[in-house]
Amino acid sequence: MAGAIIHIATLLTALVASDGGAPSNDRAKPPQAKPSPRAELEAALAKGASPAELQHWAATADGLLMTLAADPAAAEAVRGRALAGLAYARNGRAHAFLENFVIEKTPSSDRVDRLLVRRAAISLGWQGGPRVVEVLAPLLDSADAEVRVDAAAALGLTRAREAEAPLRARLAVESDAGVKRQLEAAVKAVTAAR
Repeated sequence: MAGAIIHIATLLTALVASDGGAPSNDRAKPPQAKPSPRAELEAALAKGASPAELQHWAATADGLLMTLAADPAAAEAVRGRALAGLAYARNGRAHAFLENFVIEKTPSSDRVDRLLVRRAAISLGWQGGPRVVEVLAPLLDSADAEVRVDAAAALGLTRAREAEAPLRARLAVESDAGVKRQLEAAVKAVTAAR
């Protein structure tokens, strides 16, 4: 009898091993719910999505990027990366969102708002457009040097002729050395594009 018990135990062990683990009980575990597209995007942005991932999300879910960027309950890093991802969303809806975001959040004394405006400005600079200089030029007068640096960089990215005048005007009065360097680089970028 002891031999039969050992034999049955050996057979059960072999069966379990061939199945890759313990016998399954389909009713014991509920099926794994697939995360919502928003949760999936938020997780990707939280871990630091690559440029290729941002391009993918901009092409497939620019509405979700805008939703996350505007959501004050979302983490600061997630919101900033969502705004950066919108640089790849080459459509009027995303462009209008970025313009309105910059206009609504400028000027702000809130540190997070200033960071997000910087991200939105760079995305607008990459996109260009007929109103981009009008929207970004006021950022050159920000009390925050980092905002001025990114505004200058964004205006340089536009390669728009009309960006030269506000860049030169700010360069004439700028006292921060880092901002001056960025203004000079931006002026070179817009004048070289002619």
